[in-house]
Amino acid sequence: MKKHTLFTINHLLLFLLGSMLMLSACQDDEMAEGGAPMIERVRFTDTTLAPADTSLGQATLGSTIAIVGRNLASAQYVYLNDYEIPVNSAYATDRYLITTVVDSVPTVATNPDVMNTLRVVNPYGEATYEFRTLPPAPIVDGVANQYVKAGETLTLYGRYFYFVDTVYLPGEVAVTEGISANGSTLSLTVPADYTPTDGTIQVSSQSGISNPNRASQLYSGYGTVSNFDDTFPWGWGINAETHVTTEATGIQPIENKFALVDMSLPGNYGWSNDKVINLVDWGGAQIYPTAPAAIYDPTLSIESFDARMEVAVSSSASLEGVELQVYYQDQNNTELTTNVPLTDFIRSQDGRWYTVSVPLSDLENSGTRLSTYGDILTGNANSEHHFRIVIINTTADDVPVTMAIDNVRVVNAEAEIEE
Repeated sequence: MKKHTLFTINHLLLFLLGSMLMLSACQDDEMAEGGAPMIERVRFTDTTLAPADTSLGQATLGSTIAIVGRNLASAQYVYLNDYEIPVNSAYATDRYLITTVVDSVPTVATNPDVMNTLRVVNPYGEATYEFRTLPPAPIVDGVANQYVKAGETLTLYGRYFYFVDTVYLPGEVAVTEGISANGSTLSLTVPADYTPTDGTIQVSSQSGISNPNRASQLYSGYGTVSNFDDTFPWGWGINAETHVTTEATGIQPIENKFALVDMSLPGNYGWSNDKVINLVDWGGAQIYPTAPAAIYDPTLSIESFDARMEVAVSSSASLEGVELQVYYQDQNNTELTTNVPLTDFIRSQDGRWYTVSVPLSDLENSGTRLSTYGDILTGNANSEHHFRIVIINTTADDVPVTMAIDNVRVVNAEAEIEE
């Protein structure tokens, strides 16, 4: 009888122990499959970008990230800045959740009041993690004045100028202090000992670095057609004796003389020689740049070349509808022209200088265009080489302006990118 009782008690204890173990296992499973999500950290899936044990606090649009935590296999939704992003359920486990920061996620570039949060939701609850979504790498769309000099303010226009840490000037000069940026405009003071050289400006931020392009260059000194001082192949147009000057109301010279258009521009495309600058050597001498030979190779495509100049305006009248025309006469005396709106370049009319850039590949007349740089070196049927600038008013009303033009040049924009 005692043996039977002892046997029964032993079996009862084993049963209770087994029940406790099973209950414990069930509770563990519930934590793994039925609990609210927990976020421990975020890392890149690509370990070449950062080690696997890295804890990220931010990522750029387009990044693929791994959310590390608990109870993630049952995630239904993932939000960045309250924007739902896709979840790759095939790679979802209790510990890891992989997702992509899609381009439509709000950032400071689209909403200055973004929450900077990552949120994971499953049937049992949600978890929130402080996480900043960065805009794309900066894009430089233009340089206000490419002729900027040491000690002056350099202003860039573009996109995604956020969290900028360094601006690289041509010649591998890094500027890290005194940078002011608001997303679409960036300014800094050019170092006092800096000398402009070939190459492009690049902007580096926490999102990455801008790609070099033909809009992000400084004036390197190459390609001058006329600076209205020691290089001045004058043809006709404005009165060179009175309107090639160092003085104009509201405008300070960049460097010595400039050409001045000071008049009421006649409406409806009206003509006046006082708004024309025609550069030419009547004796047939070449006025277009030919050196350095590698940069101004006659066989290069005209697509690589821009006409550029600095323009300053002092006027209260609107420049809407006012255009700058570049004119060239080819070997058959065909007049090739192209116009650009001045408002694409001139951001203020307070006498500040801005660089106007015109692709020479846009010169055309009824389908006739230049093909190579050699075409522009050829000149017209009389072997004359014209470079004409005309200020055109397309509006009905006359527009009074005081406008200065300087440093007329031709640049091989693609060559400067490669440098």
